[in-house]
Amino acid sequence: MKYSEALSVIHTATRLGSQLGLSRIRRLCELLGRPQDKLRFVHVAGTNGKGSTVAMTAAVLQKAGYKTGMFISPFVVDFRERMQINGQMIPEQELADELEAMLPLIEQMKSEGSEPTEFEIVTALALSWFAHKGCDVVAFEVGLGGRFDSTNVIDAPACAAILSISLDHTDILGSTTAEIAFEKCGILKKGSRAAVYPLLDDGARAVVEKTCRELGIVPNIPDVSRLEVLESGFDGSRIRYKGEEYFISMRGEYQVYNALTVLAIFEELNAAGWNISRQDIRWGLANTHFGGRLEVVRREPLCMIDGAHNPDAVQQLCRAMDEFFAGRKIVTVMGMLRDKDFASCIGRVAARSSVFIAARPDSPRALSAEETAAEARRHCACVMVQEDPFAAAQQAVQKAGSGGVVIACGSLYMIGDCKRAFEKR
Repeated sequence: MKYSEALSVIHTATRLGSQLGLSRIRRLCELLGRPQDKLRFVHVAGTNGKGSTVAMTAAVLQKAGYKTGMFISPFVVDFRERMQINGQMIPEQELADELEAMLPLIEQMKSEGSEPTEFEIVTALALSWFAHKGCDVVAFEVGLGGRFDSTNVIDAPACAAILSISLDHTDILGSTTAEIAFEKCGILKKGSRAAVYPLLDDGARAVVEKTCRELGIVPNIPDVSRLEVLESGFDGSRIRYKGEEYFISMRGEYQVYNALTVLAIFEELNAAGWNISRQDIRWGLANTHFGGRLEVVRREPLCMIDGAHNPDAVQQLCRAMDEFFAGRKIVTVMGMLRDKDFASCIGRVAARSSVFIAARPDSPRALSAEETAAEARRHCACVMVQEDPFAAAQQAVQKAGSGGVVIACGSLYMIGDCKRAFEKR
């Protein structure tokens, strides 16, 4: 099987849509010989910050000498970003070989009336690859929710982390942060340790603490009173926490709190005997690079991509815009899905934009560029429409000129096209 054929098979499964539940992934992993049982995990759930936290965690583990798998979703440019070992994406032919070996098992499940979805196939494929390659540990990002997410096929992880919780996917996960926290806490299990984002609201935090008590887990919640932000700028943040200094390469104030959660993860792993040095942790935090989060793609003009697509993530993006680019001409390319709180997200970004170019993500759930523009015109005097994200990004570069800033944000189904446009000279 060729790589292109493998991708075609995987994407064909999208017709099944999103179907939460663990019965199919459990059956598929059982047929694969339960690869998850051969691995250890740091399992990460939350509304925002999962990918960055997984990336920082993986960087530290790799520096400490562990053969480290990393599973994220979705991807920005290359599908293979979703599964990596020691920072290297799965080779195309290895992905194709893993899937080819799975095909008879998928057909068997179909005959049993239980066809796996795309995300279940991808999760099982990654677990199989990590096991075949002999990974010591996997930094494992939840796809949606936690309790019924495919990644929750694993037993108790070495450490589970609950990140920022806000209102997103409310039609599936619940209409309050407490209800959503209940779903995220499904990754907590007896025997695991837990690290918790320090800025949860009272409702979400109460649910996390209650779940931990019921499971006999003492959650590690960073103490923000012991945090000093010594320096914060476009290149990252320098902090002191519990008397130790760290540099965080990921941009934005919110990454400081993600990093505190990472520090809590390693306090828990070290308490369990992992012996990860302070130097390895410092190196990992200072050398994490993760696509689609205030990622600089081009320097002249300055072009960035950010996958902010819900109110909490957009609020963090806007804080960064205010901090880093006050007084500069900002040209924004933005596209949203209609099942998000698009009006709030578009309004906040448009209000900070000198020029706003509305585009349409490549998704059947996408808001049209015209609809996006209509919302933006309430907040920005110069709004343009360009359905194609690639063309919109090229147009934005021209509009920005030499001293401007271009930010492509919104749906992750769009920013990969914008990144390719920014890279094209």
